[in-house]
Amino acid sequence: MPEVSEDLPRRKGRSDAARAYFAISGLFLFIYYGMGAYYPLITQYYQAIHLTGTQIGAVSAITPIVSILVQPLWGMICDRYQIRKPVLLLTLLAAAASSLLFTLVSDYAWVVVLVMLLSLFQCALVPISDSLALTYAIKEKMQFGNLRLWGAVGFAVAVFCTGLGVQKWGPNAIFFFYAAALLLASCFLRGIPEEGTQMSGNVFRGLRKLFRLPRFVLFLLSSFFIFGAINANNVWFAVYYQEIGGTVAGVGLAFLLFAGSEAPLMKLSTYFIRRFGLELTILLAGSVSALRWFWYGTAPSTTMVIALFFLQGLSVGFYLASAAQYVRENTPDSLQVTALAIFNSAGHGLGSMTCNLLGGVIMDHAGILATYFFFGGATVLGLIPLMLIRFGPFRSSR
Repeated sequence: MPEVSEDLPRRKGRSDAARAYFAISGLFLFIYYGMGAYYPLITQYYQAIHLTGTQIGAVSAITPIVSILVQPLWGMICDRYQIRKPVLLLTLLAAAASSLLFTLVSDYAWVVVLVMLLSLFQCALVPISDSLALTYAIKEKMQFGNLRLWGAVGFAVAVFCTGLGVQKWGPNAIFFFYAAALLLASCFLRGIPEEGTQMSGNVFRGLRKLFRLPRFVLFLLSSFFIFGAINANNVWFAVYYQEIGGTVAGVGLAFLLFAGSEAPLMKLSTYFIRRFGLELTILLAGSVSALRWFWYGTAPSTTMVIALFFLQGLSVGFYLASAAQYVRENTPDSLQVTALAIFNSAGHGLGSMTCNLLGGVIMDHAGILATYFFFGGATVLGLIPLMLIRFGPFRSSR
């Protein structure tokens, strides 16, 4: 009898951990299903309402601009009051509702307003969900990539399914798929534990503390270039693929294979992280990204682009599985969501804004192939801070 009673807490602990794993996996699956329904296909909506390349670039830059301004505020609120789950629930529901308003408008000015509204809430989703997953991963002594891969699965399935929906019902299907996915994601929040270290003192003093960490600042600079180009590709790939001879249906298949390769390669990235460390894994991901964009700029056949789909997993999959963990390990525990929000603001925000704006202008003046050469050059610049982190004077951990 004593053995049974002592085993009960262990069984309960394992049951709670399994429930949390299922909930976090479901959260990632549907948040990124929404992202996969929106980002790769939104250009088709913009083209359907007759926006120019420059206008598409300008609209695509709105989300990054809002992220730069608002994302750190969401992070500071979560860290200061430890209300990650309530904030995430609010932003999931608000983003879902905002997206449906796109089905009512087709004027450029209204699109600008709605993108701003949607971005206000959407920018909170990634850093808060990453923070919840990282807290769980550290507690259970597992790699973040083993959780994040469910986001890759959701993204891959969403692009394919939403692509079919767009073909059948038109571009407005994007917003219905997006809203449904975020509503489903909110259903998984209940099973996720809310644990963390509460921030003490002034939140702006915490921000100053973050920006005094050289390894963190260098990583922000790197993410500006590397992550900016990755996110810009999500916007411009549909245009690029059709330029080199692909079809709209082919865009969905390509993204299905691309994003689908991220999940198994995120799993593989855990081996690389343990064997070679976070810095070398991220350097490998960035190097493959640069080579990929330069190769795309040479206008390879659509057959070759599809055949080498696994380059997405080696670049984007490895990067996503490693970057958030790097931020978590190189910043104070009490500033976790704030640090992740600033990191996302640098890449998703400022980097995406720059790459989208310049990418649109370059496309209008020199064509989409030149845009991809620009992405390659930007990624090479992002490798320089990573080299300083790994081999320079800041290679030692905090």
